[in-house]
Amino acid sequence: PYKATSVSRIMATLKHFARWVHKEKPFVTGYPFQGVRIIEIEEPRWNGLSDKQILRLKSACEHRIATCKQKNQNPLLEVTVFYILLTTGLRESELATLNYGQYHHRGFHEVKRSKSKKISTKVPLPNEARDHLDKYLSTRTELSLESPLLVTKYGNRITRFEIIRICRRISKLANAYLEEEEKFNLTPHMLRHSFLKRIADKYDVHIAQKMSGNVS
Repeated sequence: PYKATSVSRIMATLKHFARWVHKEKPFVTGYPFQGVRIIEIEEPRWNGLSDKQILRLKSACEHRIATCKQKNQNPLLEVTVFYILLTTGLRESELATLNYGQYHHRGFHEVKRSKSKKISTKVPLPNEARDHLDKYLSTRTELSLESPLLVTKYGNRITRFEIIRICRRISKLANAYLEEEEKFNLTPHMLRHSFLKRIADKYDVHIAQKMSGNVS
Protein backbone atom coordinates (compact mmCIF):
# COMPACT_ATOMS: atom_id res chain seq x y z
CA PRO A 1 0.00 0.00 0.00
CA TYR A 2 1.10 3.55 -0.72
CA LYS A 3 1.75 6.08 2.03
CA ALA A 4 -0.79 8.87 2.49
CA THR A 5 1.72 11.41 1.17
CA SER A 6 2.19 9.41 -2.06
CA VAL A 7 -1.57 8.98 -2.55
CA SER A 8 -2.14 12.69 -1.96
CA ARG A 9 0.56 13.67 -4.45
CA ILE A 10 -0.76 11.29 -7.15
CA MET A 11 -4.36 12.43 -6.64
CA ALA A 12 -3.37 16.09 -6.81
CA THR A 13 -1.54 15.48 -10.10
CA LEU A 14 -4.51 13.60 -11.61
CA LYS A 15 -6.94 16.26 -10.44
CA HIS A 16 -4.84 19.02 -11.98
CA PHE A 17 -4.55 17.14 -15.30
CA ALA A 18 -8.28 16.32 -15.38
CA ARG A 19 -9.12 19.99 -14.79
CA TRP A 20 -6.94 21.00 -17.74
CA VAL A 21 -8.52 18.35 -20.03
CA HIS A 22 -12.03 19.36 -18.93
CA LYS A 23 -11.24 22.98 -19.72
CA GLU A 24 -9.95 22.13 -23.22
CA LYS A 25 -12.63 19.55 -24.05
CA PRO A 26 -15.30 19.03 -21.38
CA PHE A 27 -16.02 15.47 -20.29
CA VAL A 28 -19.47 14.27 -21.35
CA THR A 29 -20.32 13.23 -17.80
CA GLY A 30 -18.76 16.32 -16.26
CA TYR A 31 -15.58 16.99 -14.36
CA PRO A 32 -14.60 13.57 -12.92
CA PHE A 33 -13.04 14.94 -9.74
CA GLN A 34 -16.08 16.97 -8.75
CA GLY A 35 -16.55 16.48 -5.01
CA VAL A 36 -13.39 14.36 -4.65
CA ARG A 37 -11.33 15.53 -1.68
CA ILE A 38 -7.56 15.24 -1.59
CA ILE A 39 -6.13 13.70 1.57
CA GLU A 40 -4.91 16.52 3.78
CA ILE A 41 -1.39 15.86 4.97
CA GLU A 42 0.05 17.66 7.94
CA GLU A 43 3.18 19.56 7.01
CA PRO A 44 6.28 17.76 8.35
CA ARG A 45 7.99 19.50 11.24
CA TRP A 46 11.05 21.47 10.18
CA ASN A 47 14.08 19.62 11.49
CA GLY A 48 16.88 21.68 10.02
CA LEU A 49 19.17 24.47 11.19
CA SER A 50 18.91 28.24 11.01
CA ASP A 51 21.68 30.30 9.40
CA LYS A 52 22.71 31.52 12.85
CA GLN A 53 23.00 27.97 14.16
CA ILE A 54 25.12 26.94 11.16
CA LEU A 55 27.48 29.87 11.79
CA ARG A 56 27.82 28.85 15.44
CA LEU A 57 28.59 25.28 14.43
CA LYS A 58 31.23 26.43 11.95
CA SER A 59 32.83 28.55 14.67
CA ALA A 60 32.79 25.52 16.97
CA CYS A 61 34.59 23.52 14.27
CA GLU A 62 37.30 26.16 13.99
CA HIS A 63 37.69 26.18 17.76
CA ARG A 64 38.10 22.40 17.92
CA ILE A 65 40.82 22.47 15.25
CA ALA A 66 42.64 25.21 17.16
CA THR A 67 42.39 23.65 20.62
CA CYS A 68 42.07 19.85 20.35
CA LYS A 69 45.67 18.65 20.46
CA GLN A 70 45.48 15.48 22.54
CA LYS A 71 46.35 12.12 20.97
CA ASN A 72 42.86 10.74 21.47
CA GLN A 73 41.27 13.72 19.72
CA ASN A 74 40.75 14.00 15.97
CA PRO A 75 39.40 17.47 15.15
CA LEU A 76 40.20 17.23 11.43
CA LEU A 77 37.97 14.17 11.17
CA GLU A 78 35.19 15.87 13.13
CA VAL A 79 35.21 18.99 10.97
CA THR A 80 35.37 16.92 7.78
CA VAL A 81 32.34 14.89 8.86
CA PHE A 82 30.41 18.07 9.68
CA TYR A 83 31.08 19.77 6.34
CA ILE A 84 30.41 16.68 4.24
CA LEU A 85 27.02 16.12 5.89
CA LEU A 86 26.16 19.82 5.66
CA THR A 87 26.95 20.12 1.95
CA THR A 88 25.92 16.76 0.47
CA GLY A 89 22.78 15.60 2.25
CA LEU A 90 24.29 12.15 2.81
CA ARG A 91 22.99 10.06 5.68
CA GLU A 92 25.51 9.09 8.34
CA SER A 93 25.29 5.44 7.29
CA GLU A 94 26.04 6.38 3.67
CA LEU A 95 29.05 8.47 4.68
CA ALA A 96 30.41 5.71 6.91
CA THR A 97 30.46 3.16 4.07
CA LEU A 98 32.35 5.32 1.56
CA ASN A 99 35.79 4.20 0.40
CA TYR A 100 38.71 6.35 -0.65
CA GLY A 101 38.39 5.12 -4.24
CA GLN A 102 34.91 6.64 -4.49
CA TYR A 103 36.28 10.14 -3.95
CA HIS A 104 37.49 11.77 -7.16
CA HIS A 105 36.55 14.46 -9.69
CA ARG A 106 35.14 16.75 -7.01
CA GLY A 107 32.66 14.33 -5.54
CA PHE A 108 31.73 10.86 -4.36
CA HIS A 109 30.89 8.26 -6.99
CA GLU A 110 28.68 5.16 -7.07
CA VAL A 111 27.19 5.96 -3.67
CA LYS A 112 24.80 3.31 -2.37
CA ARG A 113 21.79 4.90 -0.70
CA SER A 114 20.86 3.21 2.55
CA LYS A 115 17.10 3.75 2.39
CA SER A 116 16.18 3.33 -1.28
CA LYS A 117 19.12 0.99 -2.10
CA LYS A 118 19.62 3.03 -5.27
CA ILE A 119 23.07 4.03 -6.53
CA SER A 120 23.88 7.72 -6.98
CA THR A 121 26.35 8.04 -9.85
CA LYS A 122 27.86 11.18 -8.34
CA VAL A 123 27.33 13.22 -5.19
CA PRO A 124 29.07 16.59 -5.74
CA LEU A 125 31.29 17.88 -2.94
CA PRO A 126 31.58 21.70 -2.72
CA ASN A 127 34.95 23.42 -2.33
CA GLU A 128 34.67 24.14 1.40
CA ALA A 129 33.97 20.52 2.30
CA ARG A 130 36.53 19.27 -0.21
CA ASP A 131 39.25 21.43 1.34
CA HIS A 132 38.61 19.92 4.77
CA LEU A 133 38.49 16.38 3.39
CA ASP A 134 41.74 16.82 1.45
CA LYS A 135 43.45 18.21 4.53
CA TYR A 136 42.22 15.25 6.58
CA LEU A 137 43.30 12.72 3.94
CA SER A 138 46.79 14.27 3.82
CA THR A 139 47.30 12.96 7.36
CA ARG A 140 46.51 9.38 6.31
CA THR A 141 49.09 6.87 5.13
CA GLU A 142 48.91 3.77 2.95
CA LEU A 143 45.66 4.74 1.25
CA SER A 144 44.27 2.34 -1.35
CA LEU A 145 41.10 2.46 -3.41
CA GLU A 146 39.43 0.08 -0.96
CA SER A 147 40.52 1.99 2.14
CA PRO A 148 37.69 3.50 4.22
CA LEU A 149 37.30 7.18 3.40
CA LEU A 150 37.03 8.10 7.07
CA VAL A 151 38.68 6.26 9.95
CA THR A 152 38.94 6.76 13.69
CA LYS A 153 42.13 7.70 15.49
CA TYR A 154 42.80 3.97 15.81
CA GLY A 155 42.50 3.26 12.08
CA ASN A 156 39.06 1.65 12.09
CA ARG A 157 36.31 2.59 9.66
CA ILE A 158 34.10 5.23 11.22
CA THR A 159 30.63 4.07 12.25
CA ARG A 160 27.31 5.90 12.11
CA PHE A 161 27.28 6.00 15.92
CA GLU A 162 30.67 7.74 15.96
CA ILE A 163 29.34 10.25 13.44
CA ILE A 164 26.39 10.92 15.76
CA ARG A 165 28.79 11.45 18.67
CA ILE A 166 30.86 13.87 16.57
CA CYS A 167 27.74 15.96 15.95
CA ARG A 168 27.02 16.00 19.69
CA ARG A 169 30.54 17.20 20.52
CA ILE A 170 30.37 20.02 17.99
CA SER A 171 26.93 21.18 19.14
CA LYS A 172 28.00 21.04 22.79
CA LEU A 173 30.73 23.56 22.01
CA ALA A 174 28.36 25.68 19.90
CA ASN A 175 25.92 25.78 22.83
CA ALA A 176 28.54 26.80 25.39
CA TYR A 177 27.50 30.45 25.75
CA LEU A 178 23.86 30.24 24.71
CA GLU A 179 20.79 30.72 26.85
CA GLU A 180 19.03 27.48 27.71
CA GLU A 181 16.16 28.12 25.28
CA GLU A 182 18.60 28.70 22.40
CA LYS A 183 20.53 25.47 22.84
CA PHE A 184 20.11 22.66 20.32
CA ASN A 185 21.34 19.10 19.92
CA LEU A 186 22.87 18.58 16.49
CA THR A 187 22.15 15.33 14.65
CA PRO A 188 23.26 14.15 11.19
CA HIS A 189 19.60 14.22 10.18
CA MET A 190 19.42 17.96 10.89
CA LEU A 191 22.39 18.59 8.60
CA ARG A 192 20.71 16.53 5.87
CA HIS A 193 17.44 18.44 6.27
CA SER A 194 19.26 21.78 6.11
CA PHE A 195 21.03 20.82 2.89
CA LEU A 196 17.88 19.55 1.17
CA LYS A 197 15.89 22.62 2.25
CA ARG A 198 18.53 24.93 0.74
CA ILE A 199 18.44 22.98 -2.53
CA ALA A 200 14.62 23.03 -2.63
CA ASP A 201 14.54 26.79 -1.97
CA LYS A 202 17.28 27.62 -4.47
CA TYR A 203 16.31 25.26 -7.27
CA ASP A 204 13.29 23.00 -7.00
CA VAL A 205 11.80 20.41 -4.68
CA HIS A 206 12.25 17.73 -7.36
CA ILE A 207 15.99 18.50 -7.53
CA ALA A 208 16.15 18.15 -3.75
CA GLN A 209 14.32 14.82 -3.91
CA LYS A 210 16.77 13.54 -6.50
CA MET A 211 19.78 14.67 -4.47
CA SER A 212 18.32 13.03 -1.39
CA GLY A 213 18.74 9.65 -3.05
CA ASN A 214 15.09 8.75 -2.55
CA VAL A 215 14.18 9.00 -6.23
CA SER A 216 16.04 8.15 -9.43
